[in-house]
Amino acid sequence: MIIVFFLNLLFLLAIWGLIYIIKKRVTNTGYIEIYSLLWFLLIIGSQLSGPTYYIKITTLFVLYLAWMLFLIPSFFIFSNKKDTAVVFTPIKNRLKLAIVFLVCTSLLVNIISLYTLLGGVNFFKLGLVALRVEGRQLLDEQSTVFYQLFAKCFIIYIPLAMLGYKDKIISKFSLVGICFIGLFTCVVTLTRAPILSWAITIITSCSVYFKFSSKSYYLTIIYLVSPIVIVTLLVTDIDQELLNTIKLYLFGGVKAYETILNGDYPDKSFYDINWYSIDFISYLLKKIGLIERYPPLIREYTYIPHTNVYTYLDAATLDIGMAGVFFSAISFGSIAAYVHTKANATKDIVYVSYYCFINYAIAISFMNNELIRISGFILIMELLLIRMFIRTNHLKNDEQSVLKN
Repeated sequence: MIIVFFLNLLFLLAIWGLIYIIKKRVTNTGYIEIYSLLWFLLIIGSQLSGPTYYIKITTLFVLYLAWMLFLIPSFFIFSNKKDTAVVFTPIKNRLKLAIVFLVCTSLLVNIISLYTLLGGVNFFKLGLVALRVEGRQLLDEQSTVFYQLFAKCFIIYIPLAMLGYKDKIISKFSLVGICFIGLFTCVVTLTRAPILSWAITIITSCSVYFKFSSKSYYLTIIYLVSPIVIVTLLVTDIDQELLNTIKLYLFGGVKAYETILNGDYPDKSFYDINWYSIDFISYLLKKIGLIERYPPLIREYTYIPHTNVYTYLDAATLDIGMAGVFFSAISFGSIAAYVHTKANATKDIVYVSYYCFINYAIAISFMNNELIRISGFILIMELLLIRMFIRTNHLKNDEQSVLKN
């Protein structure tokens, strides 16, 4: 216990010092705070939540190492930042048109989905459980490309609305209404991940487009995460089951990841491509018929605790062992730092919206790695098309002058 105490103290002091140095170079609140608060909770909480979730000292070392490796790229990226960024300027009418199209399309898709749910599940018999369990399964079975593109596209239209409000193109009333429409599209099936993404999208967009103190940042997080708490209370009884569910969600992945470090991951299946970290490539190869089987995003269940999430470190660790910890943490931290810098400097919708996605990926990094999924690459393609539609020619000329310099 004494060794564990001093290991915690040593790493926490080192990480605090690293964050202090990094924050001297950047004042915007964002991904560093989200990652650090989350991983502090995971590491310390897993040691205080009883024998089921208590991690070995080697696992503790690896988790702290991943935290530090995530932060280190920020030190170099913020040290080399230049003041040559061009601030994004949209065409007002086209920005409005893009917002209206995305909001209306998303709303229409979700209303149709809700109608399908009410007709396809026994809502009056099963109530909220029907929406959460049967409803989610029904939507997965009937999901279309149109649904995948627009059902949860608030990650695009909320930042667009923030940009429109900042440039006095839309009113505050319209902005609030758009945010509530985004919330409605999240709660159709009473799943918590989309609500978390919605909350992260709002808080991230606000931090980029408006002045935001650290105190306001944390208070806004509390307000926006409250719908997740409400949904949890609606689908879970307020008793020991709720406490056990919270522990399993938060600390189960950390403990399950320990089985990968021990070489005990229970997947013995045969795959055409046996690489977990290139899921987006394997997905495309299967779509065009070059392969049949590849490692699924939904992992195998562990027995104690009974969970199928292993933190975002799982894929690369399964592929290349301990080197995967270095690769996952450094690449994740580098992408987050770069996108954070570009989003705050340019206010470009591509970077701002993708920064929302990055922060969401960080917020659920205790469960899985969103960056290896095809959805992130589809989002980039959508954002590039939207920017091409709404940006001014003046911006194009400015970008060319910056490149020449």
